[in-house]
Amino acid sequence: MMLTPEWLVEALIGATLLMLLVLAVRKPVARLWGAHMAYALWALPALRMVLPAIPGWQPLYVPVSQANPEGDVALALMPPADASLYNQPLPPATLQMGPDVSLLPDWPVLLLGVWALGAIAFLAIQWARHVRFLGQAVRDGELLTCQGGVDVIVSAHVPGPMAAGIIQRRILLPADFLARYSPAERRMALLHEGAHHDRLDLAANLAGLVVLAAHWWNPIAHAAWRAFRADQELACDASVLAGSDGETRATYGQAVLKSACVATPVAACAVNHKSQLKERFAMMKDRKLGRFGRAFGLLAVTGLAAGGLIATASGAQPAPPAPPAPVSPPAPVSPPAAPSAPAAPKVMVFTHKIDGAQGKPGEKIVRKIIMKDGKVVSDETGGDGPHVMMMHGGGPGEMVKVMETAEGKKMVMIRHQEMAEMAGKQAALAGKDVEARMAEVKTRMRARCESDGVKLPADADMAQLATCGMEMQKKVREAMASARVAIEKSRDLSAEQRAAALKGIDAAMANQRTVIVKVEK
Repeated sequence: MMLTPEWLVEALIGATLLMLLVLAVRKPVARLWGAHMAYALWALPALRMVLPAIPGWQPLYVPVSQANPEGDVALALMPPADASLYNQPLPPATLQMGPDVSLLPDWPVLLLGVWALGAIAFLAIQWARHVRFLGQAVRDGELLTCQGGVDVIVSAHVPGPMAAGIIQRRILLPADFLARYSPAERRMALLHEGAHHDRLDLAANLAGLVVLAAHWWNPIAHAAWRAFRADQELACDASVLAGSDGETRATYGQAVLKSACVATPVAACAVNHKSQLKERFAMMKDRKLGRFGRAFGLLAVTGLAAGGLIATASGAQPAPPAPPAPVSPPAPVSPPAAPSAPAAPKVMVFTHKIDGAQGKPGEKIVRKIIMKDGKVVSDETGGDGPHVMMMHGGGPGEMVKVMETAEGKKMVMIRHQEMAEMAGKQAALAGKDVEARMAEVKTRMRARCESDGVKLPADADMAQLATCGMEMQKKVREAMASARVAIEKSRDLSAEQRAAALKGIDAAMANQRTVIVKVEK
C-alpha cells in the first residue's frame, strides 16, 4: 500500500468517524450482547488505518481544501461529485529569492511533516514512560513466583495489581498485596491479570497506542482511547466471571474496589481506574445470553463493522493498462516497380435528345470525342446541339462556358480535371528518372497552387497538390453551379436542349463530388 497524502487524510477522517460510531453504540451493545461485543468494536478504527484504497470504489466523502491569497487554508468534507468544484491548488509563492527558491512553504508537505513528527514524538514519550516505570518496578521488586511463563513480582512502585509485557510477561503486585487482600480476593486479582495475558490485551494496547499516536492532535481519539481501555476491563471481567456464582462475583467486586487506582502506564493493564467503578459493578450482574442472543449479537456487530468500513473506505483509480509490446520495425520498402505503359486513349460518349430540322423529335444523337494528351483526335458528331464536351486549358474562371460553333450549334464546354492527366504523365515515367520527375511534377503543381494563392504543407500528397488542397475542386464545383444557373436562365435553348445541358452539368457535378469524397478520405 502506497502512503499518499490523500489516502492518509481519508484514513484519519474515516478512523475518526468510526471512533464516533463506536462511542455512540458501545454501551447499548454491551447491555444487549455483553462486554465482549462492545470491546470487539474497537478494532474498527485500527482496521481503517490499514485499509488500502479500493480500486474503482466511490467513497462517500473526500477531503477538499481551499486557500486564499493570504495563505489561509480551509479543509472540508464533500461528496466526490462536488469536491471537484471546490478543490483549488494552494496559492503560488508571493515572494521569491532567485528562480527556484520560494519563501512560501509547500503546505501539504509541511502539514505531513508536522503530523509525522507529532506522531513519532507522542509514541516515543509514552513508550519511554512505560519503560521507565516497568524498569523501576522490576529493579526494586521481588520475584514471587513464575507460573505459565508469567513472572509474578511484588514491588512498592505499583499502586495495585497490573499486567505488563508482551514478550516477557509479568504480573506486578503492590508491596501490601498479602495484607490488603483476602486469599479469595488475591485469587480473583491474579485471575484478572492473568486473563489480560491470555486474551492478548497487552498487544491490543500497543496497537491502540499506535492508532492514538497517528491521532495525537485529535481529542476524539483520546476520548476513544479512554473508552477502549474501560471496555477492555469490562470484557476481562466478563471472561473471569463467566459461569461464576453470586458469592464469587461479590468477592471479585471487593478485589476490584481495593485495586482501584488513579493512573497507570498507558501500555499496562491495571485492575481499574477509580472513575470506572460504578460501570464495572453494574456490568458484574449475572446476565445470561442464550445461543440465539449470542448469534444475533455477533451478526449485528459484524454487520455494523462491515458497513462502517465500507462507508469510510477510500477509492483508487484502476491501474493503467500495461503498455503495448514494442512493434518491430517494418521491413524496408522495396524500390517501386517500373510503371506500366500509358493507358489507351479514352473514348467519352455523350448522348442527348434534341429536336431539330435534321433530327426527329426524341431522336438520340450520339457524339463521340476521342481525347489524347489533351487534344481532340476524332470528333464524330451528328445532329444539332447543344452538345457537352471536355475542355482542356483555360483559367479557373473558364471552368464551364456555353459557346456556339461555326455551324451555329450550341456547345457546353466543361474544363476537365487535371488529376487524370497528371496521373497519366506520372505513369509514363520509368527507370532511374522516376524520383527526379516525381519531384519535378510536385514542384510544378505546388507552384501552380501558390500562384492561385493556396499554401500547402511541405508533406502534401499528390491528391492535395493536384487539387490545391481541395481549393480547385471547390472552384470547379462553384463554377459548375454558376453555369447550371446560367443554362436554366438562358432563353436561347429549348426545353429539351436545356434539359440535356443540365443533365451533363449534373453528371459532371456528381463526378466532382465523388472525387472530393475520395480525396478527403
